Amino acid sequence: MLSGKLKAVIYGLILLAPLPAVAITVTQAWFMAMDNDPVYLAAVKEQLAGEEYIPIGRAGLLPEVSLSYQRAPRNWQRQQSQQRNRAGKSAGVTQHQQYGSHSGSLTLTQPLFDFEAYTRYRLGIVQKLQADERYRSSLIDLQNRLVNAWLDLTEAQQKVKLATLHMHALEEQHKLTRQQFKAGEMSLTDVTEIQSALSIAISDRLTALDTLDSARIAFSAMTGTTLSDTEALPTLTDKPLTLPLASTEYHYWEKRARVNNPVILAARHDVEQMHYEIDSRRAAAYPRVQLYAMHSESNSGSDNSVHQKYRTQSVGLQVSMAIFSGGSVSASTRQAAARYEQAKYLHDAQRLKTFSELKKSLNIFLHGPERIKAYRSAVEAAKFNIDATRKSILAGQRMTVDLLKAEQDFYKTEVELAAVKHAVIKAWFGLLAQAGEISHDNFRTLDSYFSR
Repeated sequence: MLSGKLKAVIYGLILLAPLPAVAITVTQAWFMAMDNDPVYLAAVKEQLAGEEYIPIGRAGLLPEVSLSYQRAPRNWQRQQSQQRNRAGKSAGVTQHQQYGSHSGSLTLTQPLFDFEAYTRYRLGIVQKLQADERYRSSLIDLQNRLVNAWLDLTEAQQKVKLATLHMHALEEQHKLTRQQFKAGEMSLTDVTEIQSALSIAISDRLTALDTLDSARIAFSAMTGTTLSDTEALPTLTDKPLTLPLASTEYHYWEKRARVNNPVILAARHDVEQMHYEIDSRRAAAYPRVQLYAMHSESNSGSDNSVHQKYRTQSVGLQVSMAIFSGGSVSASTRQAAARYEQAKYLHDAQRLKTFSELKKSLNIFLHGPERIKAYRSAVEAAKFNIDATRKSILAGQRMTVDLLKAEQDFYKTEVELAAVKHAVIKAWFGLLAQAGEISHDNFRTLDSYFSR
């Protein structure tokens, strides 16, 4: 990550830029998301809280100093006793007195052997590492979500553009067909076919607009910026996709994911945490030894020491050990052991899930160039088919319905080509995310494929 000051400077320059006139780039959106996405901001606070696990755990191993003081300026005492008189008879005697009292003590304790405190300290280290990996996971998740939201928005924007062009073309064709029908040069069937195709095109455009609106809302919620209905993002160019990749071998990426994927690492720390939980539960049956030193002073500190002053210093060892606790130590230890086994299975499940997603992303990326090439050929073939059909209609060999079908094929292949290109970019970025190796250079690479 960039330093806080550098990020603030860059973000400030972004805010000073005339955004309505210049479309937002992926890099600009990334800095905005870091300052506005609530999921990521919550992860930042979680990491800050996680930093305190180690000091909390270490405190149980350090000396502890405690002070207590009590002062009672008014005490009333009623004392009854039996006394014998000169005749040898016993008689009750009652005495009343009022006095002030105070007492105070200063105690220093230092654990010498406390296995439970030690396991809590080790547990704090693991919990801090967990918090770090969860933060890194949230950071990578934000990067991946942002790029996917960006690509969803640009793809929806492109679909609206294509659907609008297709609709306008059919509108012009519908006007021409109606004129030809009135002149007796076109059949009613042809007019009906074009009207049906125009209705479908209008519906497709409305669907594309709905998708664009949903994508715009999702993107705005993440970046904290409101895009107007007329404001456009950069569009994906026809530049060939030559996205950089360190290796095309699956085992390379599996190895990188084992080492860098924060979700896998967090699950691994969960296993470590459960291991220390077992020790922590078992430690309740171990003895605790601590060194203590105490200084105390009192004046009339108890009912038996009224009007008496004491000053005491003591140093010694204190040993405590639970002899019987109703079986709770054994039960909690067995419970922690079961959760330890559960954590191991969850770690394996997360690892296999990540590897499956990684393999899927790699396959989409590797097969992307071939699929893009196939759809480019399909688009060129659809263009050629439209021209050929128009010439055939003029020669009386084809009908208007054939031209409609050729135009529909061209529109669909254009939409599918755009979808494939966006899917390849998503797979590339997702592959880097699953391997835990996203960098700011990847955002700049994406910007190079979009025209502003």
